[in-house]
Amino acid sequence: MMPRLRRAADDPRDLRVRGVVGALALLLLGAAVANLLVGPVVIAPGEVLGAIARPLGLSLGAEPGAQAKAVIITIRLPRILVAAVAGAAAGISGAALQGLFRNPIADPHLLGIGPGASLGAVLGSLSGSVAGAVAGGAVGGMLTALMVRRLGRRSGEPTRFVLAGVALGAAISAWVGFVVFVADRTRVPPIDFWLLGSLAGTTWASLGTLTMSAGIGVVALLGASRSLDLLALGEADARRLGLEVEMVTFAILLTVGAVIGAAVGVAGVVVFIGLVVPHVVRRLAGASHRLVLPGSALGGAVMMLLADLAARTLVSPQELPVGLVTAAIGGPFFLWLIRRPAVPRR
Repeated sequence: MMPRLRRAADDPRDLRVRGVVGALALLLLGAAVANLLVGPVVIAPGEVLGAIARPLGLSLGAEPGAQAKAVIITIRLPRILVAAVAGAAAGISGAALQGLFRNPIADPHLLGIGPGASLGAVLGSLSGSVAGAVAGGAVGGMLTALMVRRLGRRSGEPTRFVLAGVALGAAISAWVGFVVFVADRTRVPPIDFWLLGSLAGTTWASLGTLTMSAGIGVVALLGASRSLDLLALGEADARRLGLEVEMVTFAILLTVGAVIGAAVGVAGVVVFIGLVVPHVVRRLAGASHRLVLPGSALGGAVMMLLADLAARTLVSPQELPVGLVTAAIGGPFFLWLIRRPAVPRR
């Protein structure tokens, strides 16, 4: 027994998996710390540590001033956590869609699920509450995900499938613009928020709403790793191995729609995270969804945090929409992927 356990522990694949997960966790911590330290208001690192430690009853760092407490606790910390949750939702959703459709260019926003969620979130925001926007986004995302399933059945070729999703998203985005134009501007955020994304103005309340709404869906997607691995063999082989393909497909699509909808309700549409991150994770650690799903969640959180850091600092004191930053990265990657689709490593 002991030699077998020792060999399992020394398995190069397991070491690679642990290395990738550990590296992503360190990157996430580093990105969070960078977002805490950097901003228009300069705060000494000791004060930043003190502002976080004092509410926890710890006497670490320097005694923070009133401004440091307000900036760190009220503005930066909830924004960082919202970015991490929304990024994780986008990353894991993209990984699930790519595995579900066996399509390397599947992405929740390219396929129209993000714009569908934004339309639902705009309608939900007419209630004047973040909870209404999140609930509306989840409903809109789920309904659009079911429409995407029909597109997937009718479009056998991957590029045509994505083009159909892009067309669907463009049509829905036009309706988002129409609703925002006629709605009460004091209740509904502007059009650039819904189509380009922003983390400005996030609060602890929006973090709680997002975490409760998206957290259950993220956990459910993590539990779908074996089903996605079976689907990678093809639907016929998956059925022979006992997988209820239609039921699993329906459940995953609804879950992705709800998770993306919740993220869009709080942060707007932030594109390409769900496309780029799963490919990077697969290249580093292989194609098993047991790693791809949690790795994509961690990687999505990292990419969102780094994109938001760039959005806040590149043209400071003004702030770019975070979706512009992710599009600048993901657009060229998407063009490369169309020309040379990435092949998951096994």
